Amino acid sequence: MNIASVSWGDHLAFGEGDGRLDTLEALSRRLRVWREELRAGALHWRMLRTRLEGRFFAARGYRHPTLAAARSLTWNDFELVPALAHEAGLEAWLYVSLFDEGWPLAPPRVRAVSHHNAMHGQHVAWQSDLTRLHPEWITTDRTGRLRQHGVVSLAYREARQAFIDRWDALVAPTRFDGLFVCLRSQSRPADHGDQFGFNAPVRADCLARYGDDIASGEFGVQAWRDLLGEYLTTFLVELRDALGRRGRRLGVGVARGDVLGPPLGNMTLPWREWVRRGLVDQLVVDQNSCRCPSMWHELWPMHRGTGYVQNYLDGTGLPPLVEHLRTAYAPAVDGTGAELFVARQWGDRSETQERELQALEGVAGLVFSSFRHDNPNAIARGDWRAGRLATKSTKTD
Repeated sequence: MNIASVSWGDHLAFGEGDGRLDTLEALSRRLRVWREELRAGALHWRMLRTRLEGRFFAARGYRHPTLAAARSLTWNDFELVPALAHEAGLEAWLYVSLFDEGWPLAPPRVRAVSHHNAMHGQHVAWQSDLTRLHPEWITTDRTGRLRQHGVVSLAYREARQAFIDRWDALVAPTRFDGLFVCLRSQSRPADHGDQFGFNAPVRADCLARYGDDIASGEFGVQAWRDLLGEYLTTFLVELRDALGRRGRRLGVGVARGDVLGPPLGNMTLPWREWVRRGLVDQLVVDQNSCRCPSMWHELWPMHRGTGYVQNYLDGTGLPPLVEHLRTAYAPAVDGTGAELFVARQWGDRSETQERELQALEGVAGLVFSSFRHDNPNAIARGDWRAGRLATKSTKTD
């Protein structure tokens, strides 16, 4: 069973023909195509940010493509996508992001030299009310003055509960089979791998547990990284319990390796513990935060960061993919209830490679971008025609 990863916002704003997925008829046709041509047995439906409490920003003369596309919709995807997917023989999972709460629009002088994406993410932005109302939850550097917008510290119990309450409210009235939590982030990358993660509760816990004041002086860096990973595990335990009461399953998407990696940092990624403890039903590995999965435009190309102990962008600290799957991931999932999937949204299609990956013991399937499969003309141009309209247009509110 493979998975079709559906970035619905990209389809709506930049897709063409049925590849826009703007009508129920188009979606019904593409569901059957994904099942037959991608051999998909499930889809991850990435919801629009209009579903979340937050604020859209646009510079004068621009509009946010997601907001513009959503205003033309006349049907409820949460109600109809699971029903249509089930009718087509696919599971439907709601795709949400944990470390991607957005940011305010930067001043023009900043956007001129530092931006998410020059084509469609330079002059527009979005930020959730969760971080607008609780800026203290945003992860901070050692000085406590610089924060990584969009990334919430899970050391705050209230922050963890806010995510759980948000997602529970979204999933409860629907027929989605599960929740897929992606750990990718579109936030501006850290300058170095150990820059962020020094919020007040982390400082207090490090002092109580290790006697280290991480705000000043030397401290056990690896113990601090591991502690950050413990907060993530605690969150998944709490989320798993909430979803279990709804009879819903949990999937998690991660970069390859044992740390979160770019653009976030060296926080320990305890995926082996998650699998061993039965916290996840799906584990999707080899995710990439630094490139758009639909059109492969580089995100924050002027910021890449240094000091990562493992870095999927240049291979630092990581074995080749097939070797890593065979020696680490497959043995870890063996005998557990977790299914292992390999993300392929950032690589050219190759029948030879795909057969090799699918033949590996323990690999349940691959994950493909529905946008790339459905919009070959946009892919061939290397640009999205609608994107020109979505960036330079009338001013939004």
